[in-house]
Amino acid sequence: MAFPRRNILALVLVAAVIDGAILAAAGWPRSNDPDELVAADKVVQASPKSAASPADEVPDLGNLDDDIGAVLVVSQGGTEITPTIRSLLTKGRVGGVLLFTSNFKTAAGLRLWSDRLRALASAACLDHPILVMLDEEGGRVNRVQAGFAPPSQLVAAMGGPDRVRALERSSALGLRKVGVNLNLAPVADVRTNPGDRIIGDRSFGSNPANVAQLVGAAVKGLHDGGVGATLKHFPGLGGAVGDPHLAIPTDMESEAQWTRVQKPAFKAGIAAGADAVMTTAVYVPGLGAGKTPAMFSAPVVNRLRTQLGFRGVIVSDSVSMGGIGVRYPLPQATVLALQAGNDLILLGNSDPSYERSAMAAVRAAVLSGRLDRMKLHESAMRVNAMRDKWGRPFAHCGPPAAA
Repeated sequence: MAFPRRNILALVLVAAVIDGAILAAAGWPRSNDPDELVAADKVVQASPKSAASPADEVPDLGNLDDDIGAVLVVSQGGTEITPTIRSLLTKGRVGGVLLFTSNFKTAAGLRLWSDRLRALASAACLDHPILVMLDEEGGRVNRVQAGFAPPSQLVAAMGGPDRVRALERSSALGLRKVGVNLNLAPVADVRTNPGDRIIGDRSFGSNPANVAQLVGAAVKGLHDGGVGATLKHFPGLGGAVGDPHLAIPTDMESEAQWTRVQKPAFKAGIAAGADAVMTTAVYVPGLGAGKTPAMFSAPVVNRLRTQLGFRGVIVSDSVSMGGIGVRYPLPQATVLALQAGNDLILLGNSDPSYERSAMAAVRAAVLSGRLDRMKLHESAMRVNAMRDKWGRPFAHCGPPAAA
């Protein structure tokens, strides 16, 4: 069928209009001019659908193995640094070493450990100091046999806040002199159960207000002497019967009881500038943990961030102590602690070869997606900031460390 000439012209005009609209919508050029082609290409590249927005950009998370090493603390038996520990520190980039009296015997021996670890950090060209950590609460938890060791916290409490601060300052000055950077003290637990088998005179007492005041004074005293401070044992062991080194105890305190009794001391210690808070192995069903140990419970651990506003390092109690070790293999316990929100994990096994398996487990958990890569990096950054603040400065890439 033949169309009238005017109809054909109308169809051509409509087609041209549609073609132009399509080209304009797609951002394509309507000429072969090279400058126009480049300009059009730039328009397409800059379109919201094509360019990544800041929220979609992948942040620089650094080296995964460096982050894994940063969040682990190793221990060993004996007085000499073993080849395995040396490898974990220099190649595995482990962030800290927790020492016990059996490792150094004397104050001079402790200083020698610190000097050797500092030399290792230098020779290995580490980016941050290796933290030298110790439990020096005073009284029966006294790792260094020296004149600066304080009395038990219960005895120290009799002198009031000023006396506690002075004692902790003296202790910290001594610890700093022998090369310790972070003290795993003070104890912030309020002792409310006379049947407890672990806290006793390690606590400042049973009055929440008094304990809170003294915990704050202790943190300030440690800082006065140049050592980092760690509050423990969150969310509180003072009301439980039993010893987590043997079996995981249970504290049936309610939310209201915890808020009134245990929370104030941790709040005061954080307000005083505590560098770290240690979580522990205790069942606290009243705080939403169910049958999960507190240190593996995100609802419990995250209280430090959401309720207490803590921005420092959350460190786990030893994931090898008896109550945990009999139920959770070290690699599994390490991953669980990180998943719950702990930043720094005390492996505490004293078998460096087994502790190495924990490092491999963390790596596998990240690669499988079971452990959030971004959160691990954030934990490593918090730990590294603490290492830089309290660790001993060292010359980067110095001469090889003596064996």
